[in-house]
Amino acid sequence: MLRDVTLGRFYDNDSFLCRLDPRTKLLGLIIAIIGIFLCSSIVSCSFTLACVIALMYLSEVPLRHIFRGMRPFFILLAVVAAMNIFLVPDGVFRSVLICLRVIEVVLVSNLLCLSTRPRSVASGVQTSLGWMKRFKVPVNDIATIVSVALTFVPLLADEAKRIRDAQISRGADFSKGSLFRRAKASLAIIVPVFVSAIQRSEDLAVAMDCRLYGCTEPTKLHPLSYSYEDAAAYICIFTYLCIVILMKVGRL
Repeated sequence: MLRDVTLGRFYDNDSFLCRLDPRTKLLGLIIAIIGIFLCSSIVSCSFTLACVIALMYLSEVPLRHIFRGMRPFFILLAVVAAMNIFLVPDGVFRSVLICLRVIEVVLVSNLLCLSTRPRSVASGVQTSLGWMKRFKVPVNDIATIVSVALTFVPLLADEAKRIRDAQISRGADFSKGSLFRRAKASLAIIVPVFVSAIQRSEDLAVAMDCRLYGCTEPTKLHPLSYSYEDAAAYICIFTYLCIVILMKVGRL
């Protein structure tokens, strides 16, 4: 389960999706999710699923990395599908529709995380929300929070895995016994991870203070810039949105 965390794990390659500006990918993610939830039929969901498959091809990320982030959602999907089938009229159709929506949203989000560096995501958020500075919104702090979160999540997941392997080598067993016993045994992982997170956060706070964070407007070594590939991506994004809206209006 700990190895299934894809948040903040960048898969470095020179694919079309990786070369896009992070602002393009963030807007594409938002519009993709809007389009997915606008779908109300199998035909429209099949269209959005085909678009997701095309993005998977353009990302050039191995399928095992993309679908690794789906594992934690399988139990949730099974429970939701069962509840819709047995408790809701026309439950089979609704369960298929909900499962398709969840799978597509998770896949698109995984593609964003795997094809974009955490620092680039933070820069994209900071630049995209720059207009909010006029209303005294702490855009720089929001971008820093996003960057720290995307960086810390995989680090803490790897730390938890190392601690778990160390505890198992000492004879700990996390898979047997009652639920209460397994939860009690998990404290041997949770407590060290919390201690490590607090230590990392203190070190980060000291480093940010030493670099005078918040005293001046932050600068960028590599400013974001659009390319012809981003223009083509924007055309595809808005074409996708128009087609989904037309399908919604035409009840396809």
